[in-house]
Amino acid sequence: MVSGKYSALAGAVAREQAMANISNNLANVNTTGFKKDRISFESILRGSRQTGQAKGINYSRIRTIGTDFSQGALKVTDNPLDLAIQGQGFFKIRQGKRTLYTRDGSFHLDSNGMLKTADGFSVLNESGQPVQLTETSGRKITIAEDGGIIVDGQVQDRLQVFTVDDPAGLKKIGGNRFALEQGTDRTAEGSRIVQGSLETSNVNMMEEMVMMINSQRRFEACHKALKSYSTIAEKNGELGTVG
Repeated sequence: MVSGKYSALAGAVAREQAMANISNNLANVNTTGFKKDRISFESILRGSRQTGQAKGINYSRIRTIGTDFSQGALKVTDNPLDLAIQGQGFFKIRQGKRTLYTRDGSFHLDSNGMLKTADGFSVLNESGQPVQLTETSGRKITIAEDGGIIVDGQVQDRLQVFTVDDPAGLKKIGGNRFALEQGTDRTAEGSRIVQGSLETSNVNMMEEMVMMINSQRRFEACHKALKSYSTIAEKNGELGTVG
């Protein structure tokens, strides 16, 4: 009976964590370039251990929480400094001394002509240096699909889309930014930059709501099982032990 109680508890904890993850995804359904997280469950005991040691009782837990990097839809803004990536890859930015990655192309120029993210971090060019444009006031800025930044017909700088060999090495650090904790980056092949557009979140609200309802029902089932085990334990205590 104790094993069954712990099994129900493990299931309830896992489903509560799943609901927290779904809630975070839903909270970012309108966040530019946001990438949803997906939970993978596993059984703690498998095969002969489950049938023999645990007498068929299963213990579950969350194995991994991984980021889904699938493409989000593109939204046209007509702002020349709003950029989206069609395909794989990231813009490279600098936060202090840290090099980070983002799909959020909501950029602007500061008073010094530096290309910045919405929260003020420098956007880097193909050489890993901050992008700085000169004499842009009143002039037309065109950003080509290959990242070339053209001001009145003259190429002043070039953005680059970067990708990584193993996306699992990227860690979310907040603010729609990623840090590369292991591995290296390289130039993304086959991707293109779309000027005047932003990538929307890849969260599907209906899909997340269905998963939320499913997780809630499973949590309630585990909670009811826990309550039943507690009731049985109380009754056993009242009956006592037959010698």
